[in-house]
Amino acid sequence: MLRSGCLQGHRSQFGFLFNTLPRMKNSSLAIAALSLLFSTSATWAQSAPAKLILSEDFESTAVGEIPQGFTKSGMVGVVDDVAHSGKKSLRMDPVVRGARKIIKSGPEMDAIGGEHWGRLYYKVKLPPPTPTIPEGKTSGIIHSTLVSGQATSPLASDAIEVRLLGNILNMNGTFKYLYNVQPKMRKEFGVSAKASNHFAEDWTLIEWYVSNATQSYRFFVNGEEIPEMAIKKGEGQFEGVEIPAKFENLSFGWTNYQPANGEGFTAWIDDLALAKERIGPTAKK
Repeated sequence: MLRSGCLQGHRSQFGFLFNTLPRMKNSSLAIAALSLLFSTSATWAQSAPAKLILSEDFESTAVGEIPQGFTKSGMVGVVDDVAHSGKKSLRMDPVVRGARKIIKSGPEMDAIGGEHWGRLYYKVKLPPPTPTIPEGKTSGIIHSTLVSGQATSPLASDAIEVRLLGNILNMNGTFKYLYNVQPKMRKEFGVSAKASNHFAEDWTLIEWYVSNATQSYRFFVNGEEIPEMAIKKGEGQFEGVEIPAKFENLSFGWTNYQPANGEGFTAWIDDLALAKERIGPTAKK
């Protein structure tokens, strides 16, 4: 028997059925309608969460260290004074230019193969730095990467860096999200968002999806897809996307390629996860 709270939830989801049932003279139609109601509701309730291949909330890592199974590049470590959930997060310390990131290789890379969903939360210390202006120029930018993977190109069989989450900061303090691929011996390429953003006070949820089989890339900010960044070339159509059949590693952190004014970016990452299905948000704890 349904509890009243559960009944009210069903009534809210399926009001048209509750309004129609009293007027149904045919008992078989009423039974069919109720069957539809509860079978559909049960399906929604039984929707299983994604099976995580990698999940890291940094709670079990000592302050100043990085999680077990990762290596690092630059000034990066766990802190307990800033967190999205729990009490800890990964902090990227400020430098004028360069990498501060943790790197994952090993069985998780075999498990995701050429297709995965990724999720993380990040935030940046405000105000963010501004770009330096190169000599002879009147303005500058800072191109940064937060998530990237080393791989072999399915197009040219050369070494590439697939930058799954990046941004370009302009002189006015706004930035645009970016997907790009950097070959070692060829010109880089990518797509960017149309809208400009400001770094937020609160945590930002980022999700991405890649598929080697369909040569696809998708990108989401706070649950909303950025449609102009979506790529779907199709099977065997590698040019302009180059999603590999396997990543050698994936890195998470902050790398800026142009120098910043002042001390540089200070940033945090939390609730990092990889799976074969979309993971979605995680609750603050």
